[in-house]
Amino acid sequence: MHKTILVATLFASVAAFAQPKTDKASVDFGPELNEKETGEFSRVFGQSSEAVFMTMSKKKDVLIQRVDGSLRTQYSKVLDLEMEKKDLELEDLMVIGDRILAFTSLYDKKADKRTMYLRTFGADNMMPEGGWQRVAEFDSEKERQGGFGVELSPNRKHVLVHVQLPYEKEMPEKFQLHVFSADMAPEWDREITLPYDDKLFSFEEFRVDCKGDVVMIGVKYLEKREAKANKRAGKAAYDYHLITYSADGSEQDHAININDKFLQDLTLSLDSSSMGDILCGGFYGEKGTNKVRGCFFLSLDPKTKAVKHQSYKEFSDDFITQYMTAKQEEKARKKAEKKDEELELYEYDLSDIVRRDDGGAVLVGEQYYMYTTQNCYTSQGRTTCYTVYHYLYNSIIVINIDPDGNIAWASQIPKFQHTTNDGGYFSSYAMEVKGDKLYFIYNDNGENLFLNAGDKFKPTDFQGKSSIVTMATVSIDGHVKREAFFDPEKRDLILRPKSARQLDDDRMFIYSTRKKDYRFGMVTFD
Repeated sequence: MHKTILVATLFASVAAFAQPKTDKASVDFGPELNEKETGEFSRVFGQSSEAVFMTMSKKKDVLIQRVDGSLRTQYSKVLDLEMEKKDLELEDLMVIGDRILAFTSLYDKKADKRTMYLRTFGADNMMPEGGWQRVAEFDSEKERQGGFGVELSPNRKHVLVHVQLPYEKEMPEKFQLHVFSADMAPEWDREITLPYDDKLFSFEEFRVDCKGDVVMIGVKYLEKREAKANKRAGKAAYDYHLITYSADGSEQDHAININDKFLQDLTLSLDSSSMGDILCGGFYGEKGTNKVRGCFFLSLDPKTKAVKHQSYKEFSDDFITQYMTAKQEEKARKKAEKKDEELELYEYDLSDIVRRDDGGAVLVGEQYYMYTTQNCYTSQGRTTCYTVYHYLYNSIIVINIDPDGNIAWASQIPKFQHTTNDGGYFSSYAMEVKGDKLYFIYNDNGENLFLNAGDKFKPTDFQGKSSIVTMATVSIDGHVKREAFFDPEKRDLILRPKSARQLDDDRMFIYSTRKKDYRFGMVTFD
């Protein structure tokens, strides 16, 4: 019995590496680089039709690096984060046209003030265009009270700097909004106070649209008595809100609710044209905020923010149990029956809304959650405990919206990624949209390429012998095909999916690593 299992395992491992790479994509790699010599790759913060811009870290320095379409490093220069002998904290970087914008902050302990500064550089040579300029500031008695954020409009014509002002007990949250043109000329600014009690409203994010209006997403909770009544009735005790602030000083507050269902999250897509609808999507549950029974899609009027069209799709039991084994499915069904509940998925976030040329859209979600455990050991009579952070990035759900705004189909891409104390550095996926196909690239266990729905899928073997990079292709009818992404001789490379970027010419920039060495790659899709 044991010999049979061993032989089967060895055969599956060999078969995984014998799997030929996909013929739907090819990868051109740059030279193999070493972190000790070049610095450690941090993140991609911008791209153009000609280059990719990234940050590297080398000892205490932050380097700005530009890599061209042929994967040649055009420059790698230290970002000077000092002003008048004071160290600045890097807040954000972005590329707009032919300039790089560097946003930093400084806390003045004597003045109890925190200030954001901006400096611009030429994107082609990283030469500074003047010194540091003040962008926004606020009073703060402590260094970590309040904070800054930066957003760019979809048409890249407006920049929003939003400031979360320090918390005041039993007072609504306050913010500053500063809207600039693409060349950072001030357009309008104002200080706002949210219209709800701080305990009953949770701010989630700010966005700036193509007209320079600011849209805030938040969650409004019911008062305690009303919330208890809703809970007894099995209804949600909260609504999502879109609050719009305009240059003329006007405000609009719109509640988004979907028939007393529990919205798990809400993702917003602003059109690159001021005339296009605002698209909203997300998942909902029947009994709680972290359970998923279906998905929803809304289109909103860009001016009034009123709902123009709404569509819902309940996932079938077969869809929910598709990638469970028979034993896992039986356990899930018994658990649901015991609680007198329907089968539901757990902790999915909608991460992308892709607008299609025909007026439809594609929603992409991923199961993500984290938890902590305490590990303790005893040595020489003393017990020491430490916290372990677990990061789980599991299966992907792809939802197709037809041109009429109705949900046509939903498909799953199975993956199971569990890491600890790394922030999910190599987890999640990279996505490419080309024509009527979507391509998803992620790290996987090679044995999973030969498994189908109902089989027991293996967790991703990060940097192990069965580690492999997989590409899943989703066709226009929702069919999913999984294949090996790299050639066999490059199977020991591991991808960092969150750092991939789709370029204007439909190629994808990727970063892959092998121990302390790494390579940049450019993917071309057929």
